[in-house]
Amino acid sequence: VMEYRHQLDELICWLTKAEHAVKKRSTTELGENLQELRDLTQEMEMQAEKLKWLNRTELEMLSDKSLSLPERDKISESLRTVNMTWNKICREVPTTLKEHIQEPSSVSQTRIAAHPSVQKVVLVSSTSDTPVQSPRTSEISLPADLDKTITELADWLVLIDQMLKSNIVTVGDVEEINKTVSRMKITKADLEQRHPQLDCVFTLAQNLKNKASSSDVRTAITEKLEKVKNQWDGTQHGVELRQQQLEDMIIDSLQWDDHREETEELMRKYEARLYILQQARRDPLTKQISDNQILLQELGPGDGVIMAFDNVLQKLLEDYGSDDTRNVKETTEYLKTSWINLKQSVADRQNALEAEWKMVQASRRDLENFLKWIQEAETTVNVLADASHRENALQDGVLARELKQQMQVSAWETTPGPVRIFM
Repeated sequence: VMEYRHQLDELICWLTKAEHAVKKRSTTELGENLQELRDLTQEMEMQAEKLKWLNRTELEMLSDKSLSLPERDKISESLRTVNMTWNKICREVPTTLKEHIQEPSSVSQTRIAAHPSVQKVVLVSSTSDTPVQSPRTSEISLPADLDKTITELADWLVLIDQMLKSNIVTVGDVEEINKTVSRMKITKADLEQRHPQLDCVFTLAQNLKNKASSSDVRTAITEKLEKVKNQWDGTQHGVELRQQQLEDMIIDSLQWDDHREETEELMRKYEARLYILQQARRDPLTKQISDNQILLQELGPGDGVIMAFDNVLQKLLEDYGSDDTRNVKETTEYLKTSWINLKQSVADRQNALEAEWKMVQASRRDLENFLKWIQEAETTVNVLADASHRENALQDGVLARELKQQMQVSAWETTPGPVRIFM
C-alpha cells in the first residue's frame, strides 16, 4: 500500500508539472518551454508504464484489510482523476510542442503513450536529424508498430475482463453494490471515451493494408483487427451485462432486506408474547393453557412469512451464486432456525401445561376417593364400637379379638388403592 501511494503521488506530481508546461505561453520562455515539452514527451513512455502498473494493481491494493472504506474511495478517486488528466496531457503535450516548433517542414513520426495500455501514432514537427525511412523500410516497421499497438489495447481489455471476474460483491449490501455500479459506469465511460482510439487503429491498419505489397501482411493485419474487435465487443458486453446484473442485485437485495425486517419484527412480537405468558405463573392453570393455545395457533400464519423469506434467499443464491452470498444465507438460516425454535418452545410449554393439568386432575380424583373412604371408615368404626359396648365384648377376650379382626378387614376393603400404600 505504501509503495502504491508513493507511485501514485509521483505520477500526480509529474502530471502537475506537465499541466504547467502546457499552460506556458510567454515568448520569453519559449526556448525553455520547448525543451521542457520535449523532455516530457520522452518521459511519457516511462510514466505510462507507471500508470499501467497502478491500474493493474488497484484491485489487489484495495483488497488490503488495513485500508478503511474512506481510504479506498480516496485512492480510487485519485486514480480516476489521474487517468483523466493523463488523457488530457497526452492530447495537449504533442499539440503544444508542435505549435512551439519553428520549422514545421521537418516531420518525423513519434509514438507517445495515449493510455498505459494503448499507444497511438501522432505527427510531431522536429528539427532533429532523423533520417527519412524509405517506403520499403516503412512497410516493414509499421506493421510491427501496429502489432504492438493492438497488443497493448488487447492487454488493457484483458485487465477489464480480469476486473469483472475478480470484482465480487456482498449480496445484500446495497451500499457496496451501489459503489461497484458506479465503478462499472466509469469503466463503461472509459470504453466509450477510448473507442476513437480503436477507430484510429482500424484506420491506420487500413492504410497499411493498402500500402502493403505482401498478401501475408494484409491477411495478418485483418486477423489482428478481427481479434481485437471481437475482444472489444466482448469486454464492452461484459461490462454492460455486469452493470445490469448489479442493478438487478440492488432490487433483489432491497426485497430481501424488507423480508428480513418483516421476519425480525415477527420474531420480536411473538418472543415478547411468550415471555409475558411465562411470567404469568400465578394465573389459573386453565387460563395458562388457553392463552398458550391461542399463541400456538397464531404462530401458524407466520410460516408463510418465513417461507417467502426463504424463497427470496433461494433466488439470490441462484442468480448471484458467483458473488458473496454468505451474509444473506447465514442471516436467513439464523432467522429460520430461531422461528422453528420459538414454535417448538411454545409447543413444549403447551405439552408441559397439559401434562400438569392431567396430574392435577388425577390428584383431585385421588383426594375425592380418600375423603369418601374416610367417611365410610368412620361409619364402620362407629358401628363396631357400638356393638362391642352393647354385648360387653371387651370383657370377653375371644370376642374382642374377633371384633378387632372384623374392623381390620373392613378397613382394608374400604381403603382406596393410593391410601393402602401407607397402611
